[in-house]
Amino acid sequence: MKMKKTFKNLVALVIILLLITGCSNKGTETSSGKPKGEKSDGNDNSPIEMTFAVGRVDSDVNFPDGQSTKENKWTRLVEEEVGVKLDVTLAMKSGDEYTQKLNALIVTNDLPDLFTVRGEDIIQMDQIIEAGLAEDLTEVFEQHASPLVKELLPAEALEPLKRDGKLYFIPDLQRPSEDGSMTWIRADWLKKLNLPEPKTFQDVIAIAEAFKEMNPKQNYGFEAGTSPYGMYSLSGLFSAYHAYPNAWIKDADGNLVNGNIQPEMKDALQSLQDLKKKGLIHNEWTVSDDGERSRQDYINGKLGIHFGKWWAPEWPLQLIKDNDPDSEWKAFPFMSIDDKPALHLQETVQANSYYVLKKGYAHPEKYIEMVNLVAEHYWGEDPQVDPEASELWKMAPAHLQPWGKNIVFQQSIEEAFKSGDDSKLHPGEKQLYDRIQAYKDGNDEDWGIALEYGEGGSLGLYDSFDYINNEFYGAPTTSMTSKQANLDKLFLETFIEIVNGADINKFDTFVDQWKKQGGDDITKEVNEWYKSK
Repeated sequence: MKMKKTFKNLVALVIILLLITGCSNKGTETSSGKPKGEKSDGNDNSPIEMTFAVGRVDSDVNFPDGQSTKENKWTRLVEEEVGVKLDVTLAMKSGDEYTQKLNALIVTNDLPDLFTVRGEDIIQMDQIIEAGLAEDLTEVFEQHASPLVKELLPAEALEPLKRDGKLYFIPDLQRPSEDGSMTWIRADWLKKLNLPEPKTFQDVIAIAEAFKEMNPKQNYGFEAGTSPYGMYSLSGLFSAYHAYPNAWIKDADGNLVNGNIQPEMKDALQSLQDLKKKGLIHNEWTVSDDGERSRQDYINGKLGIHFGKWWAPEWPLQLIKDNDPDSEWKAFPFMSIDDKPALHLQETVQANSYYVLKKGYAHPEKYIEMVNLVAEHYWGEDPQVDPEASELWKMAPAHLQPWGKNIVFQQSIEEAFKSGDDSKLHPGEKQLYDRIQAYKDGNDEDWGIALEYGEGGSLGLYDSFDYINNEFYGAPTTSMTSKQANLDKLFLETFIEIVNGADINKFDTFVDQWKKQGGDDITKEVNEWYKSK
């Protein structure tokens, strides 16, 4: 879960909370003494001022037509259409450096009027809300958001993101299912070996064995590793055995349990051990598993099965296509080892970033008008798209898209190809449609796009998947902050030892240790949080 990546910032944020406790109600005036958001000089025609920090784009990025982070299409549109002079005070790409700079602004009580928080920085977002630094947008959103905005930000997606029933930010939403993985298999190898397409995970294992036999000295079957990337690369195998590492899932009684200690995990680890003995996992799977070796092995024709996202054809599979033009890949849902469906794990909520209005801004309705403007610009009756390769969309004061945009795009593009009529496509869809047509005309550089958005594209699979939610999406509980790191280490050690040949019953010992060393405490707190939601 993305939230887990931010544990390292927790101590710093606790210190920040202590520093801002006494000043959370300050800083709502301009240098002239006027409340933030009031007009600068009393002239009715002068624009309202709003400072803006955006963690999406490098400050030195090349914009079209000589535009910049300070002066661009969006600063102009917002002033012309909404009457707000948007002053971009910080613009840099989303990363740890931006998070640190935002933390510094919190400490000095110098937050801009509008700022973004990275989607994975859920701890930081919760601390900002708890410190009273974020404006409550619940009522102003309900009163001023356009019907189009409410369509793009559906209640089902917003509700889990609220805190105590209140909306404190405008999220850059992503449909959770669009983040799910699928099974990618080299279709040209299936054809070469005269193998049928798989229907069960036993079939997938048999295909891996056949691919290895093509070149037994170099080929193997599955990616594997010990980092989050390595775990992700085995997602289809875990799901085949109904195991969900690092996830909080519902049990038969409706309580949340940790996937790492369930009996299904034991079955998955036994399978991994068996696969390693057969040479279907790289013998040095625990070494340098940042994914680079696997990428090179794909390119060099050593691997033909990949558990990856819908965008895998663009990366890393396009790299293989570039190296071997005859290579072809096909996407399949996850397959099960038994008669129960293999479920695709998804987060309950998914946000790429949060747009936050600082507490005390005098005209919060003006911000919602800006959100309306963004929605109308990109998704209204006369939608616009930025010039190709432009970063301008990142400078908008919100980022909105249809719920499941990429799935919607694939469906529209597929229909356009079937009907031969592309006149009704959104401009963004039309750009992709043209690239797919370019591939059909012989341009292999757009092979990946065609495999994603074209007829029978990977995005079209998502609506047929069966899902299971990672149900915990809150800030770390009290026991997590002190005990989770040790439990993660304990699981990783057990995982490695069993795959490398240890007695499978070592898993039972691990479960006992996990519970006694803080797992039971964390489980209790997670369920208290869950019931409170």
